[in-house]
Amino acid sequence: MLFRLLLAIISVMSIFLILELALRLFPPAPGPTPLGDRSSFFYMPDDDCRHLWSNGKTNVMRIAVVGDSFAAGAGVQVDDRYSERLERLLNMRAGLPPVEVRPYAKHGTSTFQQITLLDEALKWNPNLVILGICLNDMEDWANPKELASWRVRLLSEPPRLLMHSRALRWVYLKMMWAECRRMEHRYFHRLYEPSYSGFKRFSEAIEIMNDKCSKAHTAFVPVIFPLLSDTDNFQKGTYAFEYAHSAIHKLCEDLNIRYLDLLTAFRDANPDRLAVICGFDPHPNEIAHRMAAEAILKFLLDAGLVAPGYRPTEHASAMEQYRKWELAIKRLDTSTPSGKSTNGSTKIH
Repeated sequence: MLFRLLLAIISVMSIFLILELALRLFPPAPGPTPLGDRSSFFYMPDDDCRHLWSNGKTNVMRIAVVGDSFAAGAGVQVDDRYSERLERLLNMRAGLPPVEVRPYAKHGTSTFQQITLLDEALKWNPNLVILGICLNDMEDWANPKELASWRVRLLSEPPRLLMHSRALRWVYLKMMWAECRRMEHRYFHRLYEPSYSGFKRFSEAIEIMNDKCSKAHTAFVPVIFPLLSDTDNFQKGTYAFEYAHSAIHKLCEDLNIRYLDLLTAFRDANPDRLAVICGFDPHPNEIAHRMAAEAILKFLLDAGLVAPGYRPTEHASAMEQYRKWELAIKRLDTSTPSGKSTNGSTKIH
């Protein structure tokens, strides 16, 4: 028994020494900084230079976007926000009334706090209101101490004892990141408990907003963003926050509210390419804002909320050619064991 214990200890120490030696002889190559492609400044246009298609016009179709920092465009240039991109897409055809998309957003707010933003938007008499929903919009900031007790602890530096060992520091960081992810998942599960006050407030806010828009004869469309952090992909079965989307779906369906879930549009995307700073700032970057705007455009056209004439002229991108090429390769690989067609030739159309 003692011999086996000593053998196990020696084995673990040997593995540790090999790992330590490998990390010292072959340290990980420094990669590009995630800040390398981020803007140092944000450029704010003058009021007269906004909404150039609708300036001075009277026959304008108005779309209001209500939300938090996602709708405000935290971390991206003003003209990269999904509201501005949607406005650009809806003004690509001549001979139609111009479209103005105006955001009414405030950083750090939950949906029930955005009712006042909706009231402000409705004074503008919009034809349509888009409500941007993030998965943390159930946070009840009337009870900040409760939220603070649930929040994920920030990852601290390794203890000094570990600073002299690259292997121990590597193991420590891996364990801490895994624990942070587990705590983050636990936090979101708490937000979506039906008994939680924040979930109740969110549900009431959606109903209130829908009623206000109905009385104003304004279409109301909630748009749900997936979580861009603490997830490896958006695929079914591996995306950890499907339950949150399902809870919002059920709420909207019970209230007979049309909604758009951007998770469908993001399914095949890589989360690491969609956040402003992966692992630090989970706000959507310009790629995610573009994807959101394109998905919203398609939804509005398909739902008849904007006239068919607003559909921009479409040209196939290089991505479409890549998909065709990828599909042809798959067919080639599965057609015959040799990868050849039945007449012995190899063709890709």
